[in-house]
Amino acid sequence: MSDVVIVGAGQAGLATSHELAKRGVEHVMLERGRVAQTWRGRWQSFCLVTPNWSMQLPDQPYDGPDPDAFDPRDEIVAFLERYAARDHAPVEEGVEVTALDPVEGGRFRLTTSAGDLGASSVVLCTGAYQKPRQPATASSLPANLLQLDVEDYSHPGALPGGPVLLVGSGQSGCQIAEDLHESGREVFLSCGRAP
Repeated sequence: MSDVVIVGAGQAGLATSHELAKRGVEHVMLERGRVAQTWRGRWQSFCLVTPNWSMQLPDQPYDGPDPDAFDPRDEIVAFLERYAARDHAPVEEGVEVTALDPVEGGRFRLTTSAGDLGASSVVLCTGAYQKPRQPATASSLPANLLQLDVEDYSHPGALPGGPVLLVGSGQSGCQIAEDLHESGREVFLSCGRAP
């Protein structure tokens, strides 16, 4: 039984834990993978599109050697790991939350891979983009055409030969297009209405 359960140990979960600890609020943080798991799952060449100096958490400014550079994936993970270690964050890694239900007395029951857990408050820090969105027309494409979501891309060599069409020109689409182009692949980038 905890006062507060935080679900997710990325930057939002770690910052929430830090603020609760400063106020003496007992809590636990549950992470289905490891600290910064979502960042760990990004492709090999992933990097920030904002300068490093903007990578800050409560009471923890950027602590690397080049504030004007753009850190790659592994440096982002290391920054979050240092923050968790510095704060002695009460993270339970490898614990997946599969259900959250209200129970009598205004409390909550979390069903997890490690058993049920009760809490007076639950803070969901799982991010906003966990579910890929595929247009309905994707199902009409030939079955032998490989279709990947961003989280399934790792590096150019993992894809079969031939040209690649990327749908979406946000940070991920543009970075993956550049990664593929620099590896010598023919790349087409489909842009939507977003600027």
